[in-house]
Amino acid sequence: MSRPVRRKAFSAAFAFGIVVLSAGAAGAQVVGGGIQGTVKDAQGAMLTGATVVVHNVATGASYEQTTDRAGHFQVPALPPGEYEVRISLTGFRSLVNRGVRLTVGQVAVLEASLELGQLAEAVEVRADAVAVNLTSGGVSGLVGEREIRDLPLNGRSFQQLALLQPGVQAALAAGNDVVGGRTPKISINGARPEHNSFLLDGTDINNVYNKTPGSAAGVLLGVEAVLEFQVLTNAYSAEFGRAAGGIFNAVTRSGTNRYAGSLFEFHRNSALDARNFFDPPSQPKPDFTRHQFGAVLGGPVRRDRTFFFGAYEGLIERLGVTGVTAVPDDDARRGILAGRPITLHPAIPRYLDTLFPRANGRSLGNGGAEYLFSDTQPTDEHFYQLRVDHRPSPDNSAFVRVTYDRADVARIPANKPPITTFAEQTRNTYVTGEHQHTFSQSMLNQLRVGLNRSVSLADNKRTIDIPSDLAWLPGEQFGYLTIQGLVAEMAGDFRLPRNDRLNNWQLSDML
Repeated sequence: MSRPVRRKAFSAAFAFGIVVLSAGAAGAQVVGGGIQGTVKDAQGAMLTGATVVVHNVATGASYEQTTDRAGHFQVPALPPGEYEVRISLTGFRSLVNRGVRLTVGQVAVLEASLELGQLAEAVEVRADAVAVNLTSGGVSGLVGEREIRDLPLNGRSFQQLALLQPGVQAALAAGNDVVGGRTPKISINGARPEHNSFLLDGTDINNVYNKTPGSAAGVLLGVEAVLEFQVLTNAYSAEFGRAAGGIFNAVTRSGTNRYAGSLFEFHRNSALDARNFFDPPSQPKPDFTRHQFGAVLGGPVRRDRTFFFGAYEGLIERLGVTGVTAVPDDDARRGILAGRPITLHPAIPRYLDTLFPRANGRSLGNGGAEYLFSDTQPTDEHFYQLRVDHRPSPDNSAFVRVTYDRADVARIPANKPPITTFAEQTRNTYVTGEHQHTFSQSMLNQLRVGLNRSVSLADNKRTIDIPSDLAWLPGEQFGYLTIQGLVAEMAGDFRLPRNDRLNNWQLSDML
């Protein structure tokens, strides 16, 4: 058998950029977004020195800026959410813009006009910011919180929602295999699946094969743990890098000043399913049951300062698998092919009786016949996530988020005699820590550290005992067998066992 393949990859990325946050320059894209705009008087003249206070409605955090000589202001690196923007200047009525919703990767543009009057007087406007992207030439689409929570998903694998965006297609030819990952692959504008980059809170989470992340069960869980995600398909900023295809930029949910949570259970079964055409008529219909359940809870540890958000999701599935394969018929076992007897080697009958069950289906001719079988394929997956946000002062904020997913599948090959299953395991750990410090109105530092630890293990598990004297080489485990026109690569997958491991450390700093 092939020896275990151990792959340990280590990559560290250090990026340092300088962005002058002046009125005339647009800030670089970050995981969250930003708010910028200009302040004028009723005659259209730019107002210098106006105070702009951006207030996060959910967490109570406030960010203050002052307009420059050109009347511009810019507040970068804001987490997604709803904001209230208050603009004031002596001799003018204050302007309060409520209901400004900021999404991941969005730089909202506000154009404000102040009227003469008392500072205590306020003009209130309830309207969102300009939805058209006015600050970047990137082509992107947003899958928001409502779509993630409400749209039906088979398996609750949220990356499937990227297919709603123009230019994003399912890469069916990329396969669904133990080598490459079980999660369905995505192609953006025709690029290969390996050319895409999947980011979670700014940290790369591509799997060990540099493809769509996910588990041995073929899903990327976390529907209740992800706030929203952006799909960038063309002309995106150079800061993302590493990807010739597209960018999947997701942000996780964080706690607020209100406690909020939910419990959920999604159940599917085979009660109303028809029988498979190949189900053995003498056996009951194979059962199928799937339970996906979990809970989320978030809220304040200390109001306006420290918040938490935790999520758990479980996937327990028992899938009835119907198999159709070819085995030697009774005549072939006796040495009769096409009606003519042939001389069998004395060892052959023992191999046939040990490795091949008796045919129970129609004859395929030339010594072959169908064997129909059904069995249950178990899948167990558990997903955990915890995020803690802390804002010790107006100039400092930080968060740490840990995601862990483990999945185990005993996969049944449906096109081979059922003497082997594939024991597949994945263990994925994604960690992101970020700290922001504001030095002045024109200088902000953002430091981010991340870890992507992806482990994919797979091995053959024989369901029968094969005597050691049947091995091809004395003292070695029985290998694999191919009979042309009957069965290919029987008794397992010659590529297994595989122990593929990725440790991807990431470090970035933006000033």
